[in-house]
Amino acid sequence: MTSFTKLSVIAVFTAAFALSACHETHKSSAADLPPGKYEKSTTSTDANGTTITRDQETNVTVDEYGNKRAVVESKTTKDPKGLFNKTTTSSKEVVEQR
Repeated sequence: MTSFTKLSVIAVFTAAFALSACHETHKSSAADLPPGKYEKSTTSTDANGTTITRDQETNVTVDEYGNKRAVVESKTTKDPKGLFNKTTTSSKEVVEQR
């Protein structure tokens, strides 16, 4: 193997490792957020004219022992074209970190 090939292989593996490390740091849970209340809302319309609205509310608290608790409430509303066919789904997730 020539030194150029060895350097190329090392560069590819280094880049792959760096990308995987970056990917892992962006993975976070709601419990990783600082204490407070967070709200996020997105609205989109697909090719069929269905409007999809996603609302997410995250409430992060810390008790007197330092335990974090995050409550994530999500609500998704789908409103296709037409009358009286809107649907809404809700979910609630509790994440605790000790």
